[in-house]
Amino acid sequence: MNEMIEQIVQKWNVSESVSGITKLYGDASYRTYFRIQLKSGKTLILMKLPEGKSSASEEITNHQGEMKELPYINISHYLEGLEIAVPKIVHYDDQNEALLLEDLGDHLLFNDLSIADDSQKEKFYRRAIDLLCDLQKKTSEKMGSVAFERSFDETLLNWEFDHFFEYGIEVRIGNPVPIDVKETFETLTRKITGEIMEAKYGFTHRDFQSRNIMVKENDLYLIDFQDALKGPRAYDLVALLRDSYIEISDDLLGNLITYYCDQCGLDSESFRFDFDRVTIQRKLKDAGRFIYIDRVKGNSSYLQYIPRSLGYVMKALERQGGNALIDLLKPYIQEWQ
Repeated sequence: MNEMIEQIVQKWNVSESVSGITKLYGDASYRTYFRIQLKSGKTLILMKLPEGKSSASEEITNHQGEMKELPYINISHYLEGLEIAVPKIVHYDDQNEALLLEDLGDHLLFNDLSIADDSQKEKFYRRAIDLLCDLQKKTSEKMGSVAFERSFDETLLNWEFDHFFEYGIEVRIGNPVPIDVKETFETLTRKITGEIMEAKYGFTHRDFQSRNIMVKENDLYLIDFQDALKGPRAYDLVALLRDSYIEISDDLLGNLITYYCDQCGLDSESFRFDFDRVTIQRKLKDAGRFIYIDRVKGNSSYLQYIPRSLGYVMKALERQGGNALIDLLKPYIQEWQ
């Protein structure tokens, strides 16, 4: 790997050479990351893509046809053109499927939130919401990226519900459940899918959460945007405020949803319905994904976040009269018993 990195740096700039390489923690991604120390004193981040289809998109998507360039590159240029802060692409080595990126450091919004009280959290979250509103406004005024060629359609939303049922229920308990339970689950979740699809759609980062927002010199930068697509407006706010890694009080949640609606000119009462519906879908998917990451990728570090994710789902279901789904799944979800 070190030799390959040396070659990539040389292709980018023959006058530069590498003095040090540090592998960085890459979260649950198939991508691997390295910090490269150059002899000139500059540092860069190398993002090595996996081979095959997963190099194009980390998440399941419904994009049809051939992509002319990597989604990461396409969406990066698009967002940069809209003056949304993202790490600059320094060089792309197509032979080695690797990108050299601007080094933004190691300061994540997550780092601030994880040690903050509710008053401080509100300030940090408001800044992230301002970024989200700016992102949604600018992307609604000018389209033109691969993100608009794929969407959270009925098939994809249902696939994620079923992914939860497979891993979050059957794989987790180690047994298949009765067919009538699965059929009822499908009936109830297909109804939620239909309600989600009635919401207004737009550019959706897909994982707009505290570990994907970096802080550099007090500015916020978006990372991991390669899976962006068209989705319900509430989706990115759910990813931010129902983040599995950070817990906030119900009062703070309500205040932040109201703040978002005020900033974006939305009716908070009707938006809350969309927020809850997306919370149910997104957090069930997350819970199932955490099991998948453990069983398939061999990474058990996300199992600790399952109770919080499922707790978010139960609260949203209770607010929206979803007792039928709670009663159906309670025998198979220990956190709901």
